[in-house]
Amino acid sequence: MKKTKLAVGVIAILGLGYVGTAWYTGNVIEDGLDSTLKNLTQEVNSLQDNFEVQITHTNDEKSLFSTKTHIKLAVTNIENSKTVVLYDDDVIIHHGPFPIEALKNGVFTPQQAWVEFQNSEQFNPDLWKKAGNQPFMKGHVSLSYSDFINYNISTQPIVFDLKDIGVEDADGKLDLGEINWRASGNINFVAPSISIEASKINYQHDADNQLKITNLKVVNDADFQNKYTLNASVDDFYFNFESARDTPEISLKNLAWNYELEAKESGLNGDFAFKIGSFKYGKQDIGNGSFEFDFEGLDKSFLEIYPEAAPFLAKIKHSSPNTKMNFKKVNWHNAAGDFNFSAFFDVSDFTIMSSLRLAQNIDQLNQFKVNLDAPYKVIARIKTQFDNPENENISEQQFESDAKQMQFIVERSFNRSPYPAILFKKGDVEGIFTEIEYTKQSGQFNLNGKKMSFQELQNHF
Repeated sequence: MKKTKLAVGVIAILGLGYVGTAWYTGNVIEDGLDSTLKNLTQEVNSLQDNFEVQITHTNDEKSLFSTKTHIKLAVTNIENSKTVVLYDDDVIIHHGPFPIEALKNGVFTPQQAWVEFQNSEQFNPDLWKKAGNQPFMKGHVSLSYSDFINYNISTQPIVFDLKDIGVEDADGKLDLGEINWRASGNINFVAPSISIEASKINYQHDADNQLKITNLKVVNDADFQNKYTLNASVDDFYFNFESARDTPEISLKNLAWNYELEAKESGLNGDFAFKIGSFKYGKQDIGNGSFEFDFEGLDKSFLEIYPEAAPFLAKIKHSSPNTKMNFKKVNWHNAAGDFNFSAFFDVSDFTIMSSLRLAQNIDQLNQFKVNLDAPYKVIARIKTQFDNPENENISEQQFESDAKQMQFIVERSFNRSPYPAILFKKGDVEGIFTEIEYTKQSGQFNLNGKKMSFQELQNHF
C-alpha cells in the first residue's frame, strides 16, 4: 500500500511538473512570438536583395498545452513591387517539454516548442485541388531548450502553369514530384545544415522543349567560422531546347559532386570532386568521367571578393609558407579508351603560378609533378562526336582519320623543339604521354626521363 501511494505521489508530482512547464513555456512562446518573427524576417531579408519578406501573426489562442496563431508569409519582388502570398493559415505551437506531436515523430528529447503547419483548402482552393484534394505543403518546426531549431517541409506532387505562381513572362508547365526540405542549426543560424530531396523537377516549355531532373539530393552544411561542405547528386538530367535554341539535346546520368572548404589559421583548405556516369550529346554517347581536386594553404585573398565570406575568412591569420594544389584525378572514358591527367604543385608563393612570373621566381617552387595520358583516338572521338551530334552513322574510319590528322598536327609541332622528349606512343597506343617532375632539392626538371633546366623546359613547350 505504501509503495502504491508513493508511486501515485511520484506520478502526481511529475504530472504537475509537466503541466507547470508546459504553461510556462506557453507564456514564453506567447511573449516572444513578436520578437522572434521580427528577427526571422530581418534575417531572411538580409540574405538577399531581390525580395522583401513580410511575416505577421494574428488571432492568438493560447491553451495549456498549445498555442494557435494565424501566420501570413508574403514575398514582394523589389524590382516590380508585385507581392505573392506563400502562406496564410493557422499554425499550432505545441508547448514543451515533451510535445505530444514531437513524441509521435520519434523525438524524445525535451523541446521548448513544436510547430505544426499545413496549407488549408480555404487558403488556395485551386492549389488544394491540384495536390489531390489535400494540403500541398505541410511541415513542422522544433525548438529545443538549447536553442537548436529544425525546419522540415514537404510538398505533394503537383503540375501547374508557370503563370499560376506569378511568373508572367514565362510559358510552359512545371511538373514537380515530392519535395522534402530541411534546415537545422542554432536559432541564429551560426552553423546551419540544409538539405533538399526532389523526386522530380520537370519544366516543359512546349511539346519539343523541356528540362527534366530526377532524384535531386543536396546536403549543405555551413559552419561560418570553420567549414563549408556540399554533397549533391542527380540520377538523371535531361535538357532539350533544340527547336528554341538550336542546340542538341543533352542527357546526363548519375551526376555527383561535393566539396569541402575549411578555414585554418594558415589559409584555406579545400577538397572537390565531380563525377558523370553517362553523357549523351544529341545522338552521340560521349562517355563518362570524373574530376578530383584538393588544395591546402591557399591565401584568403581568393575569397575576399565575396563580402559574405568575411566571418569565414576571419579565422585565417596568415598565409601558409606552402600552398599545395593536387589535381588527383582528371579522367574521361569513351569507346576509344581513357584520357587521364594528374598534377601536383607545392609553392611558397602562389602568385608564381602565373607563367609570366614563374621564370623569375623558380626558387619559390618546392615541388611539381604532372602526368598526362592523352591517346589521339580518345580526343579525336570526342571532337568528332561534338562536331556531328545528330549523325548516328559516324564510321570508325572517320574516327581513325580524325585521329591521324590530330597526330600529324601535334607531332609536327613538337618535333620542331630542340628537346624532343615528349612520348608519342605508350605500348601500342599512340598519343601524348608525358611525365614531368621537379623538386627544389634537385633544381632540375625531369621530362620523361630527360633532365633539363627550367629554361630548357620552357623552350621545349
